[in-house]
Amino acid sequence: MILPRDPEETRAAARAGEEAGFDWMGVADSPTVYQESYLHQLEAARVTERIRIGPLTSHVVVRHPVIIANLLATANELNGGRTVGTLATGNSAARGLGLKPARLADLGDAVRAIRGTWRGEGGAFRDSTIPASGIVREGCPLLIGADGPKAAALAGEVGDGILYGGTMDPEVQRRRLAAARRREDQEAWIAPAVSLGESHEAVRADLGAMIVAMANRAMRGDLDEREVPAEIQDDVRALWRDYDYGAHADNTRPRNVGVVSERLSEHLIDTLCLWGSEERWAERLRELEAMGWTGVMFILGQDEQVAVVRATGERLRALGVMAPV
Repeated sequence: MILPRDPEETRAAARAGEEAGFDWMGVADSPTVYQESYLHQLEAARVTERIRIGPLTSHVVVRHPVIIANLLATANELNGGRTVGTLATGNSAARGLGLKPARLADLGDAVRAIRGTWRGEGGAFRDSTIPASGIVREGCPLLIGADGPKAAALAGEVGDGILYGGTMDPEVQRRRLAAARRREDQEAWIAPAVSLGESHEAVRADLGAMIVAMANRAMRGDLDEREVPAEIQDDVRALWRDYDYGAHADNTRPRNVGVVSERLSEHLIDTLCLWGSEERWAERLRELEAMGWTGVMFILGQDEQVAVVRATGERLRALGVMAPV
């Protein structure tokens, strides 16, 4: 996943990702601080032929489900069926505007409304009604972005899969997979931040703002259920209080790095990131595969995203888990 900061950077990242052998490129959908995700997705599709492309993640707080349905179906037609949709309750897109994220019930209704729109049958969302058009559109896989237990259960109920961006604590992973994978055809993607740094200090310098952004989202809710140690839970609550959405996830403007304590920072690196030496990467990827995840979405946020795409591809090739195209 890249941050859509510059169209040429996105085009270059898409080309590099396809050449490296990646399967899917996500483009952050956070309109308070980044350029328009769907326009960047089109640019990524325009310069590639194979790689799947989609938003990470869309939301139904400031975008109505009929808009999401239309965007995804249109993109899917324009790129030859390569769109992957992801939908979540909304973090920066909602809280960044002083709004509340969508309720899970609304998210479930939105998924049904989107699919009804694709079938030409229309649907309902909150107090609105999407009319039946009779126009059948080619939809796409629709994954549910889920960090907590209830959202994971919703992914299992209505999603084509889960995109999980929470802690990599093994017990929490098992609970999320058990809730989200109810059919053999459901995908299960885990989404850690990625760094080739080999120390906490190096990873913090490489990814600092993105790590804080992920924690601000993934650690909402029951901290005990997420296996957050009791001694740092007050640090997490301070993060919620002091987080600045005007600099969300952007390591070129690392304003939010200062809102986390050193002990919380180390915990975040160890639980939300894939980092370290080749041996550390290999061990962690084996663990994720054994756990039952069907894919890994690598979350970028570095200053130089294209270089990280290439370096990550080289690391995965060296480990024998991905081949260039």
